[in-house]
Amino acid sequence: MRKTEIWTCLFMLFMVLLFSGCANGSNPTNEGISEQEAIDAALKSAAMSRPEISGSQANPSSVQAEQMSLGEAVRRIDENSSVATGYSPDMLVWLVTMDGIWLDEFPRPTDLPTPEPYQHFIIIIDAKSGLEIESSARP
Repeated sequence: MRKTEIWTCLFMLFMVLLFSGCANGSNPTNEGISEQEAIDAALKSAAMSRPEISGSQANPSSVQAEQMSLGEAVRRIDENSSVATGYSPDMLVWLVTMDGIWLDEFPRPTDLPTPEPYQHFIIIIDAKSGLEIESSARP
């Protein structure tokens, strides 16, 4: 083989490798987590106990994720609430909702009745990093 043919073959091999990486869906400019990754992060978070609320007592069901701005997600949890200091209301998040059973674990005097379990859980996940920003449980 001649030198030009070798260089041509090497160039073609390089192009094949380059485009095969693109065919696998890898895109270095596509930042952020997918809907399924947001759901997985939310399910993991919902399973963990936190102050005053137990981890999920049963496998959550009706799990749904919707991408939106943080401002909109916070309003969906509580229309009178505002975005926490340090966060931009325009940042992209996943709002993940689910049904299940979470117990109220707030320490109360023994003469007060135990509240009914929470049946709905909402978690806001940062669409870029996958970290939890906020969560809320509802009866």
